[in-house]
This record gives sequence, C-alpha cells and structure tokens, in this order.
Amino acid sequence: MKNNRINRFIDVAGRELTRMLSDRVYLFLGLIAPFIGFGMIAWIFSANVPRELPVAIVDLDHTSLSRQIARTVDAASIARVDRSYTDLLQASEALAEGKADAVICIPENTERNILRGQNAPVAVYLNNAWLIKSGLLKSGIQKSLGSLSAGLMIRAMMMNGDNEKQAVSKIMAVRLRPVLLFNPYTSYEYYLTLLLLPVLLTVFVLFGTIYSVGSELQYGSGFEWLEASGGKLFPAVTGKLLPHTLVFSIQAIAMNILFFKVLGLPLNGHLGLIMGSELLMILAYQFMAILFVSIMKNMRLALSIASAYTMLAVTYAGLTFPLFGMPAIAQVFSRIFPFSYWLELFAGQTLRGEPVANALIQMLFISVFILAGALFTQRLKYIVSTLKYQGKI
Repeated sequence: MKNNRINRFIDVAGRELTRMLSDRVYLFLGLIAPFIGFGMIAWIFSANVPRELPVAIVDLDHTSLSRQIARTVDAASIARVDRSYTDLLQASEALAEGKADAVICIPENTERNILRGQNAPVAVYLNNAWLIKSGLLKSGIQKSLGSLSAGLMIRAMMMNGDNEKQAVSKIMAVRLRPVLLFNPYTSYEYYLTLLLLPVLLTVFVLFGTIYSVGSELQYGSGFEWLEASGGKLFPAVTGKLLPHTLVFSIQAIAMNILFFKVLGLPLNGHLGLIMGSELLMILAYQFMAILFVSIMKNMRLALSIASAYTMLAVTYAGLTFPLFGMPAIAQVFSRIFPFSYWLELFAGQTLRGEPVANALIQMLFISVFILAGALFTQRLKYIVSTLKYQGKI
C-alpha cells in the first residue's frame, strides 16, 4: 500500500514536471520572470538613498549671504541647486511641472536683517506628493540652513566678546545625538527591497500555482490528473505542488543571496528561521491558490482575486504606513495575509535580532493559511472531476 502511494506521487510529480517544461507560461512564471524582477528591483534601488534632487532658488536679496545659502544647500548630498528664478511664480510652475522637487525663496533684505540681529525667514516650498522623498529633502535642507544659521549666530556672539566655546554652548545648550538602530543609513535598499522582493515572490507563487491548478480546468485535463494519482487526494495535491515548491524555494534562496550577500542587508537573527518561514510562506500561498480556484471554479476569476489579494497585502503590510496608526478594522484586515506575518518575522530577524520565540509565533500563524487551503482540497477534487467545470478559463 505504501509503495502504491509513493508510485502515485511519483507519477503525478513526473506528469507535472513534463507540463512545466513544455509550457511557456510555466517557464516564464517559474524561472525567467522572478530573476528578471529581482535583478531590476536591486538595480533600481542600488543607490541606497536619493541624491542630487533638483532644487530651485528664488534669490530676491542678491547678496553674498544669499549666494552662500544657495551654495550651502547645494553642498548637501540630497540636493542639487540647478535652477534660478527671478520670481516665485516661475519657480512654482517648475515645481508643478516636476522640474524641481523644492523651491527656496530668499526674500529681500535677508542679509540686512541678520546683520541687525533680526530674524530672516527663508521659505522652502516642497512637492509633498512623494512623502518619503520630500521628507528626506526637507530634512537635508533644514540641516544645511540650520548649520549656516548657527555659524552666523556664533560669529555674531564672538564679535560681541564671547569666545567660540561660550558662543557654541549658548546656541547649542542641549545637543541631540540621534542613534538610528535598525536602518542607520536611511537606505532605500533596506526599506523597499525588503518589501518588494518578497511581494514579487508571493505574486509568482500564487499566480503560478493558480495557473497550474486552473489549467487542469481550462484544458479539461483534471481527469488525467486524478487518474495519475489513482483517484487519491493526497498524492494528487502533493505531487502537483512539490515541483513548484522546489522551484519557488530556489527563488527564495536567490532572494536571500541578493539580500545578504549582494545588498548587504544586516542579519542580526537566525538565517535558518528566515529560510523556514519562507518555505512556510510559499506553501501558504500555494494552498491559498487552491482555495481561490476551489471557490471561483475557474482560472480567470481566481487570477483576478489573487491579483487584488497580493496588492492589498502590500498596502496592509505595515511597512509604508505603520499598522498601529491604522483604524482597528484595518489592523484586523491585515491579518488575512500570510505576507504580513512573514514580513514581521523577516524584519525582526534581520534588522532587530528578535528572540526565536517571536519568530516561531509568526510561523505558527503562517501555518494557519496552509491548513485553511488544505480544507478546500476535497472540494478541488470534486471540481476537477466534474464535467461541467471542465474547459472553463
């Protein structure tokens, strides 16, 4: 009996391998597209942080100080002063057209007011449509102008009789020493590749498995699939999924190599836990694919649902906007995606070095999705063995 089960499993797995190697869609989803996607994302964010963002200057003062302000901002790595305008209206048009990401307006009499010991506000207009970029640019400009302002104040105090140490202590009586714990370089590689590469993997896992199972309905080959398994559910499902699981696991290994060897992502936890969680996530999305096909009863609708499911997982993952800031219903909704649990585990093991117990809890939650999909395997068997569902796309 045991040998019969093994033989049926081998028959189903061999049949699936033949289908994979002879189908261009399989080859694209399983081998070509993931590695192209991984490479493109790594290349796009290889600069780590945005640099040389275009900044326009509206100099209404035309003094040595206003020119020094422009040079100081241009010296910041994030900014590049490459445009100068005579009035604010022209500069605002450049900002609206995307030719500049920020506009600095230096009003008349700025230098005179500073020499008189008066405040001289300098206006900074930012394109806040891109929150992260504008936030980093604002911080860079503020630091540059803050340093310049402090230097001018120190110089004025020294002219009034204070020595340099006294002047510095008066201006900077309380010093802030920021310590960035988990992303010290404010790197886009740490931040966005950590989100995009795994999302890309889950997309290919979900779509590839839906195509694998749904194509049995589309081509009316479900009877052949069950015949190869001897009509037994377990060898039918495991034999079909395992070849894809191996391919997706290789993709996950390639992703880890890219993370830790090429991009230099920190690994403060256990690599074994990360790899184990990735295997669980792959299985979770494979069984969620079974769930979608079983409910929709055709491949086209299952792919549509899967598309929305993967994109919503990105929105509610909590990386671009923290979960604790979302409404309670959104926080609950974020729990219906295996990716949310995996991302917490991955960030905890790479950036924060969390205890093993935390990772095991997240892995347990991911396993719940495997069980949920497994509950629909009997329904899937009924669908692929029922004539009226055959030939549907």
